Amino acid sequence: MLDLVVKSGKVVLPHVGVIDAEIGVESGKIKIIAKNIEEKAESIINAKDCIVTPGIVDSHFHAGIYRPLAQDAKSESSSAASGGVTTVLSYFRSGKNYLNSSEDYSQLFPKVLEQSKNSFKVDYGYNLAPIKKKHVNEIDELVDKYGVTTFKFYMFYKGLNLKSEIPGASVEKEYLLSDDKYDLGHLWSIMKAVQQKKEKGARLSIHAEEYELIRIFMEQARKEYSDGKVNAMQAYSMARPPESEKVAIREAATMAQLLGCPINILHVSSRLAIETIAEIKKQNADIDLMAEVTASHLSLTNDSINGIVGKVNPPIRSNDDKEALWKALREGFVDTIASDHACLTKEQKGTELWSAENGYGATELMVPGVLSEGFFKRDVPLEKLITMLTFNPAKFHAVSGRKGNLMIGYDADIAIIDMKKEKRVKSSDLHSAQDFTPFENINLKGWPRTTILRGNVVYNEGEVYDGFKGEFLKRPL
Repeated sequence: MLDLVVKSGKVVLPHVGVIDAEIGVESGKIKIIAKNIEEKAESIINAKDCIVTPGIVDSHFHAGIYRPLAQDAKSESSSAASGGVTTVLSYFRSGKNYLNSSEDYSQLFPKVLEQSKNSFKVDYGYNLAPIKKKHVNEIDELVDKYGVTTFKFYMFYKGLNLKSEIPGASVEKEYLLSDDKYDLGHLWSIMKAVQQKKEKGARLSIHAEEYELIRIFMEQARKEYSDGKVNAMQAYSMARPPESEKVAIREAATMAQLLGCPINILHVSSRLAIETIAEIKKQNADIDLMAEVTASHLSLTNDSINGIVGKVNPPIRSNDDKEALWKALREGFVDTIASDHACLTKEQKGTELWSAENGYGATELMVPGVLSEGFFKRDVPLEKLITMLTFNPAKFHAVSGRKGNLMIGYDADIAIIDMKKEKRVKSSDLHSAQDFTPFENINLKGWPRTTILRGNVVYNEGEVYDGFKGEFLKRPL
């Protein structure tokens, strides 16, 4: 007897299409995919009027950045599960925010794992940023012993902190709590180390915004905002302009190609940035470059958000930039869609643009946001969107083989999405500890109804279930 059968839904298979099929689950794995499953099951879920997809893989997440890690992991993985997400890959670094530590990862990362244990409601992994020279030397051990395959470099930390403030002392000492230089030389060293582990799936993620340009553009943006010529989000976009993305992307891509290092360009936000990536991919067939966009940059514009609640790096851009991202997605220059989820309260966010904290939570709104803008408004095929939310992030972050697809032998991670459900976003209805959202009062269509993690229902019709815990994913799987 099977443990579970999901029936009567339209199954969306990445890179394949939409089919009529039922899915049979046994011992947490997918055992059968067939048009009609005759074998009896202990539990049957009727997915009528819904699409059935692989569990969403949110490959850009920030647990514990503004709140205690264990507490944040619990509430924000609940929010993820409510959004059809079954795997989160959370970025972490030393320095201020997170655990406010300057330790080597050999001491620090076991503490992260201990605080994470039994805290997540979905399966999870970590992507680490080598901040110090010692961290670069630890990459071998982090891959081999701890199963970390994704690393990160923040190009704007050469001169700015996370809020976009220029510290009185060096960013390294004051914010990153390091005595080592954090510059292109450091990036070169990281790329060399990551390249040597690429056979195990190691890749380097890049936050591509160039500080030297931001410094100049910020002066003009502050003046125009002070004069009332632009709103808060338009001013912030001016301060961290698309030009800073283009220059940073070119720098990182040039170095990656010289060293043969696989890179991920994160949260691409503008026409200029995505067109730069398209040019690089067309001109350099040998470069291993993945482009990620967020649901926020695909859904929001800087004239549709009131106040500073949408402050994020890189900024929310214009409608023209949003349309350019969708065009590039259709043309195949976008590889993955993620949330860049970072929970904080309204009080933590602050009220003044230039000193406000960066980011917000959005994992729960990723699926309805992408379906509303992509499928319902622009007729982008479901299998294309679902591939970018499941199969591709699993592939680029070394969790393929168990995650990101509906295949026999894979983990029974399943999202059942009600394509008829349409509702107005209210922060009070969401499952995050965050008490605001820049999506407030936006109508979205296509909401997850049920989330299944390794054969266990962890979310159903508004309720997150306690009891079943997420597991740490030692990569490659």
